[in-house]
Amino acid sequence: MQQTIFIKGMVCNRCITTVTNELNRLGIELDEVNLGEVKLAVKDPFSDYEALNNKLNPLGFEVLENKRTKLVKQVKNIVAQVYSGDYDFPYHFRISDVLAKSLGRDYEYISHEFSAEEGTTIERYVIDYRIEKIKEFLAYTSLSLADISFRLGFSSVAHLSRQFKQVTGLNPSHFKQIRDDRSGIQPGN
Repeated sequence: MQQTIFIKGMVCNRCITTVTNELNRLGIELDEVNLGEVKLAVKDPFSDYEALNNKLNPLGFEVLENKRTKLVKQVKNIVAQVYSGDYDFPYHFRISDVLAKSLGRDYEYISHEFSAEEGTTIERYVIDYRIEKIKEFLAYTSLSLADISFRLGFSSVAHLSRQFKQVTGLNPSHFKQIRDDRSGIQPGN
């Protein structure tokens, strides 16, 4: 797969050489470098624009993120904030409303752009994110399923358990037991 990244400030052949050298130092595989753009040979979409910018800015260049990539990053940041375990979920909470309000865009537009960039829906991304947070809470805290359910905005423990089993194939309590068995923890200790 090839991905194009646009770079502001590239005006001559020396710029092409400089950018090429810096990307090679970062271990980024290049297909082609032209004035204002770099074509990467990637298996997965490149997304660490911040590190790339940190490397190129001191040399007078700036990585230009496309609008879709920037929007996806914003969506992921909002999802991470909402499902951090510290969010106060209002009555009739909907992540679509939060995203639309936070980003100042119609949810259908946000959803379309996210799906086009990520190859999955926002809803699927949120489900997977919440499941990973459940695993994290089960593995690293002593929170009850009721507490985890509340912190992650599930309507009930049954809803959390049903979704967890649907995605992982395990009950949350079984997941916790597997973790305890692996770490040598005995119940009640």
